Amino acid sequence: MREQKVKICKGPGCKAWSSDRIARELLEIREALDLNEVRVCRVPCMKVCGGGASIRVNEKRKIVKLKEVGEILGALGINEAAAVA
Repeated sequence: MREQKVKICKGPGCKAWSSDRIARELLEIREALDLNEVRVCRVPCMKVCGGGASIRVNEKRKIVKLKEVGEILGALGINEAAAVA
C-alpha cells in the first residue's frame, strides 16, 4: 500500500462530531495492523462545517464528512473486519 495521509479537522464543529475519537481510533487501528504507510494528521478548521467530522484523504481528494471511523477505513481500502480483529 502506498503512503496515505489522512487529515482530520480539529475545529470546534468537527470536535462536536467526534473528530477526536475518530483520530484516536484510527491511530489505534494503524498501530494494531502495523499500517505505517497511513499518516494521521490533525489540522486546523477546514471551513467545511456541519454534517460530520471533516476528513481529507491524500492531497487531491475532496473533503468528506464522517461520523464513524469505519467510514474512513473504506476510503483507505482497509477491510473493516481486519481492523476489528
